[in-house]
Amino acid sequence: MHQDLAIGNYVFNPLNAELNPICHLLALLGDHHILHFGGLRVKRVGNFKYLGKIVNKMNNRSAEVNAQLIMANRAYCGLQNHMKSRNISRNIKTFLYKPLIRPVLTYGAETGELSKEDEHRLNIYECKIPRRIYGPVIDGGRWRIRTNQEL
Repeated sequence: MHQDLAIGNYVFNPLNAELNPICHLLALLGDHHILHFGGLRVKRVGNFKYLGKIVNKMNNRSAEVNAQLIMANRAYCGLQNHMKSRNISRNIKTFLYKPLIRPVLTYGAETGELSKEDEHRLNIYECKIPRRIYGPVIDGGRWRIRTNQEL
């Protein structure tokens, strides 16, 4: 048997919560910091991880984008010896980048709205690794970084 949780004029029914019961409950918590119901103790926190996503009360995804960038950087650092090796061709390095690093970076990016700044940060990192793989190019006797269109 379950119990409904009443806070002010709102009633939270754990069995009938719409889509995201944890976010719904946190919206109902208001200024209360700890609630007890049905043997459960719920503490109000600034953000938490739910189904692999970082959720906060402002629904800001910057923290999640930061976490994705850190994980993608860790994946790249794990392959750094291979990426720097001159014995491995650019095609093999690209083959390593696409299934091992890029999915870590773009995981969940299409499931919600991103701010322009977060989208820009993801695009910058997405071009960073191919630039390292393909390196600079000689243009008119001078070295220059490849443009996005050349990648």
